[in-house]
This record gives sequence, structure tokens and C-alpha cells, in this order.
Amino acid sequence: MKQAIAYLYKNLISARRIRTTLIASLTLATFVSISDAYACATCGCTLSTDWGSQGVSTKEGFSADLSETYINQNQLIYGNSKPSAAQVQELYANGQEVETATMTQTTTVAFSYNSDIWGIGVQIPYLHRTHGTNGTTTNNVIGENYNESTDSGLGDVKVLGTYSGFSEDRTTGIIAGVKFATGNTSANFLSGDPLDAGLQLGTGSTDVILGAYTSGTISTYGWFVQGTVQHAISGLVSEASGSYRPGDAYLLNTGIRYAGFGSTFSPMLQLNLVHREYDQGSSVPNDVFTGSPASGGNLAYLSPGLSVRLGGGTSVYGFVQLPIYQNVGSLQLVPQYIASVGVHQNF
Repeated sequence: MKQAIAYLYKNLISARRIRTTLIASLTLATFVSISDAYACATCGCTLSTDWGSQGVSTKEGFSADLSETYINQNQLIYGNSKPSAAQVQELYANGQEVETATMTQTTTVAFSYNSDIWGIGVQIPYLHRTHGTNGTTTNNVIGENYNESTDSGLGDVKVLGTYSGFSEDRTTGIIAGVKFATGNTSANFLSGDPLDAGLQLGTGSTDVILGAYTSGTISTYGWFVQGTVQHAISGLVSEASGSYRPGDAYLLNTGIRYAGFGSTFSPMLQLNLVHREYDQGSSVPNDVFTGSPASGGNLAYLSPGLSVRLGGGTSVYGFVQLPIYQNVGSLQLVPQYIASVGVHQNF
């Protein structure tokens, strides 16, 4: 079941309270770093190799969430446009490889518990990623050194806490958490060469996550705004392909839901913005033309979605994230869309 990166937020309106559930799956708010084989720009939920989902809810008690995301990164862009044949050839002429495709499927299991004003949750991603790269020979013959990789396993686990005691209706809060270095960082290409740091299932770094959110209602519409920043607190990590440290990632998400169809069907629309700083380390190559690290960038997605309540505290949801702006450092792969589906259960 191929579905992509996921970002889900649910706002359920009751007497003086809005429940906002934010689910962002590993691909949309994230860039994957780029190393010698020019990894992907948005490899599922990352900032790491997995910038997993974020959940915030003001409903007391336990909840669980299972989501499936899929991203097929098969479009090369240089900066904010398609690269010219001359640009690509120049990269080959300088001994750099160019990606052909990166496909990432992520299954994320999340559990959370909320008291009156406090909440805590854990997000556990499992990734399957395939990647292909074209190289060159000394005669600059494109594709003669084609290399590929396939890897599956646990990604980087996140633990997030929330506090919503700033207002009586609990619609405003803060987020604080940690991303742990649980994902594999030692995968190789099928040829035996080390896989790029930005394509590994984990970043090898321990990151802190800080953010805030608020929500409200206007007539039959509910709305939310959420912002987060993720910062690696560990230094350069030694990996098979060299040292590596992911750049800081900034996310701003805002959206609305329509409640005019009753409590069963909830159409939603989100705007997801991502800014990713340059990655650091010897595994991150410099751009041939600018000399800057070949990583980082800015992305914007418009994301329509739908949530359906099935009864008994169960709901299902789906989102399609459509890129409306892409500006990346150097040459990177981007997807044409990101799809995500999931099921949420309140206990």
C-alpha cells in the first residue's frame, strides 16, 4: 500500500474545546540531506531520514495512530527549476553522480496520553527505501556506473511532550521533544559502496524539537497553526560515507476543517511550509557551480484531506500533499505529490 508522507491534523469541535490532532508523516516536512550520490531533497519524514509525525491533542486519555506514507521522488530540480542538460552534464564532467529515483514507504505507529493540560507521545517509524543513482566513467558516459540500494528497518524514534494550560479551552500549547538516533546509518549500495548519509534510515544524531500551536473556530470552520524547529544537539557523526550532521529544520503548518457535514465527515485543507538549513560534514558534497553544500532548501505544500469518524473512537484519514513551491540547494530529487492514509483510535 503505497502512500506518502503524511501530515494529519484533526480539529473536533465541542462545547468549549477544540481537539487538534496533528499528524505529519515523514516526508512532507522534510528534506533529506544530499551526499556524494546526491540524495533526495524530501525523503519522507526527515530532517533526518525521518522527520516523523507530530501529534497534539487536548482530549484526555490514551490514543493510538497508525499511518502509511509513500513518496516517489523522480523529478530532478536545480534550485527552483528543472536543470538544463548542460548543467547535468557539467555535474557528470566533474565526477558527481546524479540520482534517478528514490522511493520511500513509511509506516508510523504513534501512542499518546493526555491529562488535563499535559501530554506525552511516542512515534515509531518503520521505513522501506529504494534508491538509484547514475554515475559516469572516465569518458563521461552517463549511466555506465549505475548503482542502487534497498534498505528496510526502524527509523529515528521521537518522544514529544505538550503543555496546553495557557487558556481555559486548552486550544493553545507548546511542544517539546527529542528525536533519538535509532535508525540504521550503515547501509550500503548493492555494489558494496557506502550509502549516502542522507539516504540512511536514520541521521545518527540526537535532535531536540521545540514548537507551539493554537487553534480556534470561525462559524462552521475550525483552524489551527503550528510551528516547530528541529535541531541536532550532537556533533558530527562518523558514518561509512563520512561525517554528517543534519541541518536545522523549521516547519510552519496551518489549516482549516469544515464542520458543515456533521461530525462524521471532515474535509480539511493544510498549507505546509518547510525550511531546511545546509547539512554539515565530509559526506555532504559542495555544489559544482556555487561551492555551497548540496543540501537544504525551502518547500511549500498545499494539502487537501478528509477525516471520517467510524464510531467507537475510531477515525480514518487521508491527505495528498501537492508541491506549490520548491527551491533546493544544488541538484535534488523531489516528488510530484506525497500521499498519506491512516487510522486513529481514542480509548
